[in-house]
Amino acid sequence: MKKLVRVLFVLVLLSLAVLTGAQDGGILIGTNFGGDPTNMNPLISNNTVELGLNEFLFPSLYNIDPETRAPMKAGRNDQDNGLALDWTISDDGLVYTFTLRDDITWNDGVPVTAHDYQFTFDALASGETSSPRTDVLQSVESVEAVDDTTIVVTLKLASCRVIEELDDFGILPKHIIEPMVADGYAAIDELEYNKNPSVTAGVFNFGALVPDQQTSLVRNDNHWMPVSPEGYIIRNVPDQIVGIEQFLAGEANSVGTAGSASVPQPRMQEFRDRAEAGEFQIYEYVDDGLTFVGFNLADRSNPVNGLDDDGNIVDQGKHPLFGDARVRQALAQAVNYTDIIEGAAEGEAVQVNSFGTPALWGYDASIEPWQYNPDAALALLAEAGFVDHDDDASTPLVATEDALYAEAGMEFSFELLTNSGNVVREAAGTIIQDQLGQIGIDVDFQTQEFGALVQFLLGQDFDAIMIGFTNLDQDTDARNVFTPVGDLVGGGFNFVSYSNDRVTELYDEALALPGCELTERQALYHEISRILHEDLPWWWLFAPFSMYAEANSVQNWMPYAETRYANMADIAISP
Repeated sequence: MKKLVRVLFVLVLLSLAVLTGAQDGGILIGTNFGGDPTNMNPLISNNTVELGLNEFLFPSLYNIDPETRAPMKAGRNDQDNGLALDWTISDDGLVYTFTLRDDITWNDGVPVTAHDYQFTFDALASGETSSPRTDVLQSVESVEAVDDTTIVVTLKLASCRVIEELDDFGILPKHIIEPMVADGYAAIDELEYNKNPSVTAGVFNFGALVPDQQTSLVRNDNHWMPVSPEGYIIRNVPDQIVGIEQFLAGEANSVGTAGSASVPQPRMQEFRDRAEAGEFQIYEYVDDGLTFVGFNLADRSNPVNGLDDDGNIVDQGKHPLFGDARVRQALAQAVNYTDIIEGAAEGEAVQVNSFGTPALWGYDASIEPWQYNPDAALALLAEAGFVDHDDDASTPLVATEDALYAEAGMEFSFELLTNSGNVVREAAGTIIQDQLGQIGIDVDFQTQEFGALVQFLLGQDFDAIMIGFTNLDQDTDARNVFTPVGDLVGGGFNFVSYSNDRVTELYDEALALPGCELTERQALYHEISRILHEDLPWWWLFAPFSMYAEANSVQNWMPYAETRYANMADIAISP
């Protein structure tokens, strides 16, 4: 009878939200322009709205510290529902032992245990599901639930990065799912549970999906701590602008979903002004992605892999311009970053100093970014053998016999590519073209359809390419980007052919650091960042801002970068 009453209450709540847009019962209402969620199973779901909703339904191995974005022993983050109170690492780095909480239950009253984690991992390791979260399988030999609160993970090889990979998938209720997959884990892909996960263990329970309209979550009264909001509803809208207007009209009390900031950059200043006037609340932060120019450091006419079949470094020749680090450093001082950020990114970005952004715990914010200094740029270019030969700033500099890799008399001219349709990059490229032209550098700036650009990029057939990377790893580890192992013509991320023995050594040291102590790993990644800052295989430009917005009726809101509702259980929504 209690279950029937609960179902009837959910239907009433849904009807009120659909028909009136009311915020009755302390309901949080956000918007989504990505269409209906089609899969609420955390092992195989893989789009923003599904992942954002799953954060409040399923437990994870541990919590992320919402302030530092680092794995956290114990502590609280309602978007993670983390189980681990502690973990230890063996001296050889091959065995991780996790100790879990014993006071969390599924919403049907059955305890959440280590056996649930092992069952979920075994399903992933079977290779029978469509889960994309398989990186962890490269490092992990086995996962064993020793008892209800102890998990032992044995690795194939020591890897400090495995801690992040072990938490890359949610945890399924073994007692519910195992009987459904008696004929094999492949059945997980087709479960009715995927569209109606009735047994979960987060702040909310799954409520209902009204196709093409909304998805609702309902308070979990069996949660280990009291939960204040009665529900969380995500309404479907055609696009971001409609979502914004619904928020401004009071039809929603949140912009976007938990997994999406959703205030577009052209509206950010308006939202700042209106928040300053007291109309609503905002929180802004630097995104976990960056925009950069990649310099081809090798001979463009003969791209080859960075390593031979025996793992030895291959001589790839040098780009006549960008093979010399002094040239790259000169370009980094020849443009005004304020002009790029204000003129291209509408001011909604911050200059970055190396690989990463301030949103990542591995980022070294103490490094001073390159500054606009055209005189210093010209002096470096002269030192590198590129000079003004005719006292005419409108003509390109030319190489002298002092140039390391360019033939004497060669003009300083290169091709800069970016993807068409990205207005920010198109504007940034135009600014770079203009300002480099003012000191005698001829830039042939071109836009390419994205697929064609990727072919140039991966084929290493370019001089310089402006592009962006997002969802960067929190530790800023980029061994596949900045070591020869990733320098694979046609498919590698080290498309600039960068190689520095010390950087490779530091990445290896950070990966196999005994104990994997966070501050020690951070120090190693900071040293890498300082080297990359000086070597400039990429020309570091900017990281964009992101912004959350909530109505003033959403009380006790404590947002963090990349974690919008770390204290969701405490949030109260006033009428």
